[in-house]
Amino acid sequence: MVRLVRFNEEPTFGNLFNRFFEGEFNPSNQYPATNIKETEEAFELSLLIPGYSKEQVNIELEEQVLTVSAEIEEKDESPEWRKEYRLGSFSRSFRLPKSIDIDGIKAEQKDGILRLEIPKKKEEQKLKKLIAIA
Repeated sequence: MVRLVRFNEEPTFGNLFNRFFEGEFNPSNQYPATNIKETEEAFELSLLIPGYSKEQVNIELEEQVLTVSAEIEEKDESPEWRKEYRLGSFSRSFRLPKSIDIDGIKAEQKDGILRLEIPKKKEEQKLKKLIAIA
């Protein structure tokens, strides 16, 4: 089996602590939670991105790196609101193996989950056969 490698660094306590005091603390949207499954035919990714429309989400593949991102400018609401969540920008990248079929990638977003199906290339069979002489 080929392994997908997460490209983003995991946040460290120091990074989260610094981002909190810089006003950028948004742990729920920093890296969308992702489930990854590999089958014989494809890789399947499910990213949890509730609150984002498909027009706000960008999926890009460049040099074997698949990046899912969204840019949202949050509207300031009245100061009386106590906020426990925010919809903000995010980006999540995955390094893909060379054995994928880029023309067959499919994406679907439903109920806050973005599903990506990334098919693998059909490997060419190596033909080896003994041929009898008649």
